[in-house]
Amino acid sequence: MADIRKNAGETTRDADDFARQGTETAEAMARTGAESARRATDEFGRMFGLGRQDDQVTRQAQKNVEVLSETGEVLLRGFQDVTKQWFDLVQGRLHKNVEGMTKLAQCRSLPDLAAVQTELLRQNMQEMIDGTKQLAQRSVQIADDAGRTIGAGSQAGRRAA
Repeated sequence: MADIRKNAGETTRDADDFARQGTETAEAMARTGAESARRATDEFGRMFGLGRQDDQVTRQAQKNVEVLSETGEVLLRGFQDVTKQWFDLVQGRLHKNVEGMTKLAQCRSLPDLAAVQTELLRQNMQEMIDGTKQLAQRSVQIADDAGRTIGAGSQAGRRAA
């Protein structure tokens, strides 16, 4: 039983490390992408000779890049939240499964074993459903936030034009 607990702890630490590394990589990619987009917009303006008379076009393109970058940041933060929430659910389930294995090991009769096993299955199914609903609700909230961010940028762009 101690091996199961040790393995569950190691799996949880590995999952946490994986999530952290993925988040850091995604953040770096978002920053790099935003900077690359800004440079591309500036270069585009120079390439096509957009001068002072076309400053408004250049400003609008830069504003669009900023809005896309902000929206990407909202989505990235949301991805981080969902990933953390998912790992928390997995970690909690692993802990409860270890406890369940202890209960199964303590069973002295076949009816006791069947009762404990079916209860564990019921709990697993209920937590899977609840966790899926939580993740779905958070995903909808993230999509709404991203939509508001990009929509606000579109509104500001239309007013400036």
